[in-house]
Order: sequence, then C-alpha cells, then structure tokens
Amino acid sequence: MLHHKPGTPQLMKQMNRATVVNILTKFGPISQTQICEISGLSRATVSTIIGDLREEDLVVEVSRAISTSGRRRVLLELNGDAGYIIGVDLGGTKMAGAVTNLHGKLILNLKEPTNANEGPEAVFNSLLAFINRLVYEAKIDRTRIKGVGIGVPGVVVDNQVVQWAPALNWRDYPLSQKLREHLEFPAFIENDVNLQALGEYWYGLGQGVDVLVCLAIGTGLGAGIILNGQLFLGAHQAAGEVCNMVAHPGQLGERYPGFGFLESQASGTAIARKYLEVSATTECLDAEQVFKLAGKGDPTALEVVEDFTKHLAMAIVSISTVLDPELIVLGGGVSKEADFFLEELKALAFPVLQVHPRLAVSELGDIAGVMGAVALTLHNTSDSPL
Repeated sequence: MLHHKPGTPQLMKQMNRATVVNILTKFGPISQTQICEISGLSRATVSTIIGDLREEDLVVEVSRAISTSGRRRVLLELNGDAGYIIGVDLGGTKMAGAVTNLHGKLILNLKEPTNANEGPEAVFNSLLAFINRLVYEAKIDRTRIKGVGIGVPGVVVDNQVVQWAPALNWRDYPLSQKLREHLEFPAFIENDVNLQALGEYWYGLGQGVDVLVCLAIGTGLGAGIILNGQLFLGAHQAAGEVCNMVAHPGQLGERYPGFGFLESQASGTAIARKYLEVSATTECLDAEQVFKLAGKGDPTALEVVEDFTKHLAMAIVSISTVLDPELIVLGGGVSKEADFFLEELKALAFPVLQVHPRLAVSELGDIAGVMGAVALTLHNTSDSPL
C-alpha cells in the first residue's frame, strides 16, 4: 500500500505509525511495553507515536492493570468513537458500501447499481452519489470522516489511477484526483480482490494468519495476497492476477483479450457460457441457476461444474506451490455455491501438493471487500491522521 522511496525518514515514520496503529487495532487494549515487544520498535519511538495519537484523540486509556513487577501499567486501545470510515466495493453491476467506526463496527451498509453500461463518467457519478448517500443515511458528521476506501475491479497504480478496469470501462482513469475535487476527506483506492484479502485478514477468517490468499470467484477470477501481514502488490501492482494462468502448453503464445485463459474456464461467467454452449437450451442462465440445476441432477450442469472445479484446482495448486499460504479463502459470488465443489476441489488439488493450505469459504461474504476498504483507510500511512 506504500509507494514511497525506500529508506527515507518520512517513510520510516509512516511505517512505524502504521505498525503501532495496526497493533492497537488487532491486540488492544494493550500496554506500550507490549507494543514494543510485538513491533520491535524502541520505547522512545512507541512513546512518541502514542503521544501523537493521544493528541489526535485516536487513542484512549481503557483500564489499568498490575504488571508482574507490581508496577501499574496503562492499557491503550484505538478510540473507536474518534471518527468514521467509509468502505465501498465498486463492482461492474453493483456497489456495496458501509460506514463503520474506527474499530470497524458496522453502522450502516447499503447496495445499489453501478450503472456501468452508461459509460465511464456515469460510473463515477454513481460512486460519488453513493458515498454521499452513505454519509446521509448513517447520519454522521462529515467533518469526523477519516476517509473512504474504494475497491475497483482492475489494476490500480499508486492508489491514484485506475489503469484498466474493463467492467467499468475505465482506462487510465484519474479516480483519486476526481474524488479530491468533490470530497473533503481523503480517498484510498485499491484493487477489489486485494481489499477482499485485507477484509479477511483484519475482520474475517484470516485474523492471526501471516500468509493468506483470498481467491475471488465471481464474474471474473482473481486473488489478493497477504504476506507476513502485508498486502503484496507485486512490481506492477498486478500480483494475484490468476485469471491469466494457463492449463496446457498449447495455450501459450495465445492472446486472451480483456481477462485471461483461466478466468474463461473458472468463473461465474465461464459457468454460464459453458452451460449455454453444451446444453440444448437457448436460454441464458447465470452461474447460480446452473448450480441449482446441478443440485437437481442435471447431467449437463454437473459436467459444467466438474470442468469448472478442475480448472479452479489448478489455481489452488499454483498458488499453494508458489506462496505456501496457511489459508486460502474462497470469496466472490460463486463461493456461495461451494457445497457443490469444495470437497472435490480438495480431492483434486491436495494429492499434488507436498503441504496443504487450509481451504475455507469466506464468512464475510459480500462485505469482505467493503471491510477491506475500511481497513485500507484505517491503516493507510498518509500524512494525515490514520
């Protein structure tokens, strides 16, 4: 999430502050001594950061406890009531959004259409109106909003520009700049699947997990990666684009415009398309309807789900081999149908692997990306508070 030159004093100051805020969020109430032990930072550094956070009313003293030495120590936690965070998951068909306090406690969540078919500017206008609607319906003071985090289905460069988001018809779209022109609080932008991974790490099944992959299976296919507690973006901010994986040497050298080979085989869109191709029907069904037919024993639907599962297993094998994650969380709309393929997925992937990740379906569901957007904003190391 950081894109500063390495080694600068400003970067170190921001990273240290982010570390302390993260520890307060994850482990509070906690003493300064414990923060030093967990972070490895010096007492002087932690004391300075806590002092700054106190001045900004972002840290509160919640209780006192007797330490083993008999000395009294102050326990601290992030002041959840010091402000609000907005999170938005901007999808190709709909937007999901939430307002939380600084502890991530949900105050309001909403959904509404994105209107992507009306063009790039219509999407922006819908997003802006949605953010304002969240503020209005949550009945919160705009001056106490710390920021808004936004997940975008595409490649985001330097948390500023959406380089390419096909579902939104955005290319080199200056989203951060445009939001600054209309909002009085900061906006932080990231790939939507990366935010799902952050949501799982901070608020979902990934709490306490150091190496985590969130595999989002919906209209498309993508992965968000957490390594040693940090979101991993890659050299070009495109880490986790598993949609581009291939399954056979014959697929090398070919172009797969828009998305990628594996996404054309292991996504909700692929399931719907394949069923239409191999069935006798001329009716276009979505993935959910195909799974319902599979549940009724429809042989064509069962064949389509089986093929989907085999291709998804290839992604599991590749991810596990390269990253050795402790946990792979299945998210996205198709994950809701995991009862149809989860056990078969394990049966196909696990014999190939020397070590097995824990494979589980997201419990956050539709709000994983929204909560990741909250986490992005809360833990962003900008010059402004939080």
